[in-house]
Amino acid sequence: MLKSKTVAWAAFILIIVVIGLTFTLRPVWWAFSDIFFAFMMVFSHLMAVYIYKLNPFASRSLDRFALVFGILAVVALVVEVVLFQILIP
Repeated sequence: MLKSKTVAWAAFILIIVVIGLTFTLRPVWWAFSDIFFAFMMVFSHLMAVYIYKLNPFASRSLDRFALVFGILAVVALVVEVVLFQILIP
């Protein structure tokens, strides 16, 4: 399932939909950091799936980058929640 192009495309489309639906809910520029990291995670994984047959080493590297972007997305989401709780009572 991790190497499925269909699942990778579904995740990519889902993140695009989330960006579109939550765009107006983000009043400041730093509120987009979590969605940026999530987009980069999904995009990196999508590219890793597509280039696996051409270059498995590069595919594994892109998947590692996707993991790092995923961790950064979670951290950014937690930081945003905390900042919004502090800045907007």
